[in-house]
Amino acid sequence: MRSLEDYWQSADIRLPPADDQGLRMFKGRDYVDLPDDRVALVKKDPDTGLYRARLPSELSPSGPVLIRDAQSRLWHPLDDARPATFLLSDARLEAFRTALDFSGIEPGTDRLYRFNGKLYAVIAEHAYQVLHDLDASSPRSTVMRIVHPADPVARDHGNIYIGTRPGRSEPIVFDARHGWVAAQVGGTSGMRRRGQTSAASHSADLALELRLMDLELEQAITMTDQLGYRWLAAKDKQNERNILVQLEDQHRRELGILEKTVSLHLEHKEAVVAIKGREAYKNKLITLRKGQILSCNQLMIANDSRKLLDGPIFGGPDTEYRAVATHLADKLVVMKQREHFAEELLHKWRLSEEELKAAAYDPIEIHEIVAFWVYAESRTLPDAATSLASHDFNAKYLAYSFGQVTFSYRALKGMPEETRVAVLSSLFDQCTAIRAAFEHMPLPPGAEPARSHAKIVEAVQAFETTLEESLNRYHRQLLKTSMLPAHEQPIDFDFIPPQDRSAPPASLRRVFRARHHGVDKIKVGRPRRSETGVEVIDVMSPVDAVQVMHTYALQEGQWRPIVPLQATPLPALRAQAGQQLQRTQSWLDRAWQDEREKRNATNIVEFLGSKADACDHLARQIDTAPDRTDADTATFVQRLQQDSLRLRSEGEHIRIRLYKDKAFLSADRLAYLIAKEQISVVQTQPRTVSGKGSDKHFLDVYSLNDRNTGAPLWHAHFHYDRMNSPKQGFTARGGHLKTLEQSRLGITSQRRDARSGHEHAPIWRESIDGKTAQKIFELAT
Repeated sequence: MRSLEDYWQSADIRLPPADDQGLRMFKGRDYVDLPDDRVALVKKDPDTGLYRARLPSELSPSGPVLIRDAQSRLWHPLDDARPATFLLSDARLEAFRTALDFSGIEPGTDRLYRFNGKLYAVIAEHAYQVLHDLDASSPRSTVMRIVHPADPVARDHGNIYIGTRPGRSEPIVFDARHGWVAAQVGGTSGMRRRGQTSAASHSADLALELRLMDLELEQAITMTDQLGYRWLAAKDKQNERNILVQLEDQHRRELGILEKTVSLHLEHKEAVVAIKGREAYKNKLITLRKGQILSCNQLMIANDSRKLLDGPIFGGPDTEYRAVATHLADKLVVMKQREHFAEELLHKWRLSEEELKAAAYDPIEIHEIVAFWVYAESRTLPDAATSLASHDFNAKYLAYSFGQVTFSYRALKGMPEETRVAVLSSLFDQCTAIRAAFEHMPLPPGAEPARSHAKIVEAVQAFETTLEESLNRYHRQLLKTSMLPAHEQPIDFDFIPPQDRSAPPASLRRVFRARHHGVDKIKVGRPRRSETGVEVIDVMSPVDAVQVMHTYALQEGQWRPIVPLQATPLPALRAQAGQQLQRTQSWLDRAWQDEREKRNATNIVEFLGSKADACDHLARQIDTAPDRTDADTATFVQRLQQDSLRLRSEGEHIRIRLYKDKAFLSADRLAYLIAKEQISVVQTQPRTVSGKGSDKHFLDVYSLNDRNTGAPLWHAHFHYDRMNSPKQGFTARGGHLKTLEQSRLGITSQRRDARSGHEHAPIWRESIDGKTAQKIFELAT
């Protein structure tokens, strides 16, 4: 390239004044002012959008790229930012050498080698770990930093150099004649580090820095596009794998550039606003954050594609699930990073959910990946190979159950609004039971199973919190409390899931409440007609969309799983029955021990219900066996039926006893206990006035007692607008439960809170529905 002097124009040209961009237009040509009263003819480069010097005889510019200084309003060559270089000595490099040997291996297009997610440069046949120095790099010169692998600075996941991290480093650039050489660098794009510039030149430096970062990002995106085309054209798996590794590194580099650009805008907000304007500043940050979301998406696509080259992610032997769990854990890191960007766009910049959806962001997707990770991590635990049919709350069974909960939650927005609180309430109970079962799952000795177990429990608990936050949000949006308890609200309807334009049309789905081992659960499945014309619902595996986990049919008014009878010889059935009957007492002992430890009531009922179902299934098989003849066989059937009844009955007794926990408030549990005739009611406080003026209201208080012992369990409070309002006329969401300790604060405390504007704001668990309220009033009479 020629020097800028070759493009100087005659000073005799009489040019008009410069416009806002610093351009002087004369006879359809653009001129710019240079130092020393010089001028140059320029033209915009179509590839970069920047101006380059050109000769009058040229159609396309051949000269240097020029950048305008915002303070002096003069134009300077961009290449002035290129760092000075010098050859590296062996003594200077010796402390950084690694033992890796890349002989016979081709480097990437950036002259770097890749190993275990790290980057390496080879200098004089020795390998050195390197990081991208985005601060010092410019569009014309990529600066890398040689680092010592043991130093903290070398551990960056995206191979980005962070100057504040401790560790030695040497900046290098690639020279066409000498290969990798040392570089004398300053700050971003080769400029002086911040803090070294004077106040007068700060604005010019900042404008240049912003322009250079934009150019660097454009070039990075161009490189990404080129790698994308190479990926599409790849002919074999190994070539495809190599390109995908480079593509992942390139997306991480994009994210690094974007983060540096965002940080620059935030760090120098007022200065950037002065240069660009407040609206342009806002739009730029929104564009950058959207760009980060897009880069995260593309990074995950490249990473998943590389993983899929080895075959389907799920379905392999148990030995592969550690690698699957690691892959998904890395993906979740990127998803949480993407979630952070989206939250800022939603809450700081007030973008709508639809605008984020257009930016290819789905906030529910992360829960699905968490469920996949829980499943993969669970498969690494020692009991993971246990059959799902055992229903002993092994890790595999619990992971499948958790996947079904997250899948149902993802379908929530396709459900009628009036059903969402009831659906969420059931999903929350299911998630709580799964988390409790994971917590108390026996583990073998060793640090690795304990670590996996702790991470699984943490993930399930985080989703449990998400469900509760959603419940509180939907509950606040309700104008009044439902007229039915959540567990009595009908949940059985069809819906069409949200359509994805890039996928085939979504088929009809059914949300329904199913009875499984004595416990009601929310399921999402695909309705169809069986060969006999009966309506059934297939519930698919949460990790395999084509695998049917269970098929449900209506039985006695409830959706129950179809369990086909197997053609087992009668002697084998009798042997199974004998073993089943011998274990009944041990199962009851285990359930009673769980009750003493105040374990989750739903899990205890489901455990005993699974054993009762096994008894019923064996009894049906024996009773329908073709060679059934003797009286002993009938005795087996009778004993199995008796044990089934005993197991179910004791499960209900345990549930009732645990539901009477005085410290736990749940209107749904109260409704269940009332239906089982376990509650008596006494009105302890006739209607009294609370508050003054606009805060004035009237309060009734009822004591909800254990019908068997008479002991108070909880209090029910009902708020009214008028003294003579009928009992059922309490205010919207004005009926709620309180613990005995809360009620002991007394009417004086309630009045004081009311005067202070601190009225009780019930959460979804405490709010009493219309039917339960009516039962309370009836029992109180």
